Amino acid sequence: MSEIVKIPLFPINISILPEEKIPLHIFEERYKKMVKKCIANKTSFGIIYKNKEKLYDIGTTVKVIKIYKKYDDDRYDLMVEGQKRFKVINFIKNRSLWYAEIQYFNEQYDKVDEIKFSKTLDKYLKLLLTLNIDHDIQSEINKTKSFDFTKNILIPTDIKQEFLELKNESHRIDYINNFLDSIIQKSKKKNTDMKKGKILN
Repeated sequence: MSEIVKIPLFPINISILPEEKIPLHIFEERYKKMVKKCIANKTSFGIIYKNKEKLYDIGTTVKVIKIYKKYDDDRYDLMVEGQKRFKVINFIKNRSLWYAEIQYFNEQYDKVDEIKFSKTLDKYLKLLLTLNIDHDIQSEINKTKSFDFTKNILIPTDIKQEFLELKNESHRIDYINNFLDSIIQKSKKKNTDMKKGKILN
């Protein structure tokens, strides 16, 4: 873990992963000011998942990469991109805004077993081809870390947060590998059921 730093927080009922891009509509007064300041200073803020039960303590910093529209009342339509995972050490509320003292995770992407990663990538590519999923295969081949597998895929927030909270890169690769196995098993079962149906008919 890194040194402790303080960042502004944007608690919201979504989770964002590193390198993921999501659109945001900023309309609350407190967050309009926060975003305006971050844009002016080219700094990041933290998105942290908040649901009805709790405010989670592991989130991702984001930076504004595109402003689609700035309204006269300082509302924004913009695109943000996930940067680094962090753990909240201390929540701080200043008037209506949340801040946090955080530590960034040292992901150590280079410490992952290359053979394990290659096997997972091969399984992923074969699944795309088997299911005839229309993807740019070249860009898929160029994956180098776990978060590359989550780009451009719609993932339920609870699962995304679970993935975000996994301890390290090795655990995330295992998670992806197990997820791919479950899809393959379902696909095989579906094909078997279809063949049985044809025989019975």
